Amino acid sequence: MPPSQRPSSTRQWLLPLLALAIGVLGMTAAWLALAMSLGSPCGWLAPLAALDMALMLRLSAAPAGRMRAALAVLGTVAAIATSYWMIAATQMANLLGLSPLESAQRMGPVLAGELFKHMTSGWDIGFAVLALVLAWRLGR
Repeated sequence: MPPSQRPSSTRQWLLPLLALAIGVLGMTAAWLALAMSLGSPCGWLAPLAALDMALMLRLSAAPAGRMRAALAVLGTVAAIATSYWMIAATQMANLLGLSPLESAQRMGPVLAGELFKHMTSGWDIGFAVLALVLAWRLGR
């Protein structure tokens, strides 16, 4: 069958979704390590996260189209959100003497939002918006 006429199945999307989850976790770990070593949120890594998500989906043979582009955008949003959440949780963990995972589990959305507001600049938000556009374009 030609690729455009293959039946869509859940098995076809299992590997791309797994690759996307691994990409999000890997990008979060790399982003957190760099942010902690540089002492800044490193918002410029957001376009790199978009590139990573699109590449992971292409390498896992996700069918081209809007679905792959949407998954690339969702993966990028997840990578950005979890990275900023873990950066804020690690900062709180250092203050309270907890591990970063304990702090991430105990931190609520209000505290995370306040920490996010204080640690980011307009450039960080701009890079995040650029990353979403880039994820859509590269994901197709």
